[in-house]
Amino acid sequence: MADTPRCTVCGRTLRDPASRARGTGPVCNRKTRTAPPPPTRHPALPLELGGRPVTDVSAGHYL
Repeated sequence: MADTPRCTVCGRTLRDPASRARGTGPVCNRKTRTAPPPPTRHPALPLELGGRPVTDVSAGHYL
């Protein structure tokens, strides 16, 4: 049974095709996967807000 795919973390036999492709079982995958990166922030304002150029947007009583 040397050709049987095994989990790279715990060594258990992998039976599911997705687990075999990934190289880890479902439990080890949940324990070892990293969290998604936080969303990137855009430092500049968008050129358009709601389809209008920024210069056309009223600032109201804030100015």
